[in-house]
Amino acid sequence: MPVIFDFHPLGGTGQGQEQSSGWNKKCDSVGCIAVFPNSFTSDNSWNVGYCCETAQSTPIDDVQFTRDMIKWLETNACIDPKRIYASGCSNGGGMSYMLACKAADVIAAVAPVDFRCVTGADPATAAAGAALTPTNNTACTCTLPRPISVTAFDEGQDSSIVPYAGGVTVVRNADCAPGGTCRSDFVFPSVQLNFQTWAHFDMCTGSPTTNPNNSICQTYTSCSDNVEVTQCTAASSSHCGSYSVAHIVDTAWTQFQKATLP
Repeated sequence: MPVIFDFHPLGGTGQGQEQSSGWNKKCDSVGCIAVFPNSFTSDNSWNVGYCCETAQSTPIDDVQFTRDMIKWLETNACIDPKRIYASGCSNGGGMSYMLACKAADVIAAVAPVDFRCVTGADPATAAAGAALTPTNNTACTCTLPRPISVTAFDEGQDSSIVPYAGGVTVVRNADCAPGGTCRSDFVFPSVQLNFQTWAHFDMCTGSPTTNPNNSICQTYTSCSDNVEVTQCTAASSSHCGSYSVAHIVDTAWTQFQKATLP
């Protein structure tokens, strides 16, 4: 069976993500195994790059943790190792970007929600220079072993936790651990820069077109090795609250079905 790893936000839990995302019901209906991991740290964070909190500063190797979970599943469950996927919201979405960058040899495709790729250096502390572009995006740096399909979802009206247009954010609400000190100095790339960066990584050509399965999504279909890069924008300002209105799980599953490891 295919496997979906669904990572919780900062301060969240696997159980909370299971109850909110809808991947459990989807897998029950289509035949896949949904996995909802718990992070290791006291503030329930994932190490996704320059953000966020304890997992990054310790640092915790959450990529290796995922590889270990895959090995456990291969031994203890009947899974298809060519169809293992990753999703998650906020800091959990960042975890799926991290896996796309660091584990594309075992992860077939990813569907991050309400986050950006921050596997590189915070633009706020990076060396001064020209404006960020897909070719010099310090926030997201990857050396991919192969092209990988990415289906990203973002709420178009959000300007607080992970600003749609990019910039400084205040980590709070769902992304703030209980009793924790929320930082305010993370700088995120914009949705469009993130979209173009992954199109650059996957050597996509032409222009994105409206996804036939979800009109809020734009997809590059002419990419290396037949992968696709999709950006979906929900008319919502609810951080991690657009799963239903944006048809996130259904859209991601449709894209996942096109992606298998070589």
